[in-house]
Order: sequence, then C-alpha cells, then structure tokens
Amino acid sequence: MTDLFDWTRLTDDPNDSDVKRLVKGRLLAARRIHMDADLMGFVLRAVEGRRVLDIGVAAHATRYIRDPSWRHGRIRDAATYCLGVDILDPLVRELRGQGYNVRCVDATSDADLGERFDVVFAGDVIEHVDNAAGLLRFAARHLAADGRLLVATPNPFSRKFYRRFRRDGVVVGNLDHVAWITQTMAQELGRRAGLVLHAYHLIKPIAAWKQPLKRLGWRFMPPEYTFPDFLFEFRAPRTDAR
Repeated sequence: MTDLFDWTRLTDDPNDSDVKRLVKGRLLAARRIHMDADLMGFVLRAVEGRRVLDIGVAAHATRYIRDPSWRHGRIRDAATYCLGVDILDPLVRELRGQGYNVRCVDATSDADLGERFDVVFAGDVIEHVDNAAGLLRFAARHLAADGRLLVATPNPFSRKFYRRFRRDGVVVGNLDHVAWITQTMAQELGRRAGLVLHAYHLIKPIAAWKQPLKRLGWRFMPPEYTFPDFLFEFRAPRTDAR
C-alpha cells in the first residue's frame, strides 16, 4: 500500500461501520506471512547493504551487549552504514567507547540527526515509550526517499499471551511496557505521523511439512495466533510528484 488512508476525511465517527469495513479490508490486504525465517533473519535481510538507523540499541543493560544475539551488533555487521540511538546515556557512552557509532538521543523528540536512511529499525521499542506517535514521526523524519521503517513489537493476540491469560487471568509481561500495538493502532499511529502502514509481517520459522496443517488451521483461527510478534512496515506516502 502506498496511499495514506485518512479515515477522518470520510467520517467524524471512529466507530462508523462502513469505514471500519474499509479498514478491515486494508489490514487483511497488508498482512504478510513468512514461515521461512525468524524475525531477526528477516530484518537482517532488509538491512543488508543499506544505510540503517537503529533505534533503541542499548537493550537496558550491558549484559545484553555481550550476547552474540544482540540485535544492534548483528544489524551493524549487515549494514553498509549503521547509526544507533538510545536514551540511556551511560550505555551509549560505553558503546561508543567500544567503537560503535551511537548517539544519545530521545527518539520521540523533534531532534534531527542530519542524516537520512534506507531503513529505520525500532525493535521492541514502541511498547516502551510514552509517545508512540512521536517515535514514528522521529523515524519518518530520517527516512530517505523510498525508505522503510520496520517496527517490531509483541503480538497481543498470539498463543503465548493467550495461554498466560487463560492460566493466570492476567498477563504479567515486561514491566517496562506501557502499550500493546495492534494492527489498527499501527495504522492510526502511522496516519498521525504521516506514514502509510505498507504491510505487517508475521514471521516465524515453521517446518515445511507443518505448513499445510497451519494453513488449514488458519481457516478456523486467525494466523496471528501462531506468531509471537508483529513487524509493522511503514513507508512515506507516494504522490504523483514522486
């Protein structure tokens, strides 16, 4: 999808049933299912050979930085150029001391880094911040022409969380989370930031022999139940001038 869908031009009622049907159709058309990779493998393919801005690189504590699965290290190695930003100044200073190209920046602010990027990645960040629309506006400001913003976040409709809820009656997840981001919320946050929800990706490696069984099951239960994360892909809207 390349057009910015603004429901407020059609109605002033956010519960208008006709407009909701339009949104449902758009979201179903935007769904992409990938059973041949994990989420990070998908992201690494997207950033390979690209200029990349990685938002939220410090991962809370230095013990994560030493882990070979640390996302920013893997993204830096795959990209031709990578800049990381985080709000945690002590960790940013430590990373810089280790040779990483990182800056201490509030990625929900009006700051402009003075650079533009082919891919902006925000991995498990949006559910932590007070100003999700501000995060997307910051990312949009730094996209090159035809750039992609990839936003990874937990999927609240997944089996993982549903089972916890059924067992405990409440889901106690990451204590630093302040939001779930659903498909409709992603579309609305994108609209407020001037971005198009181009696609949302459901990504999980599934053995080839299991895939037909999964597809059969999805006739009775949405595919979202199978996948623990959303990867929302935003792009700038296209115009006749572009």
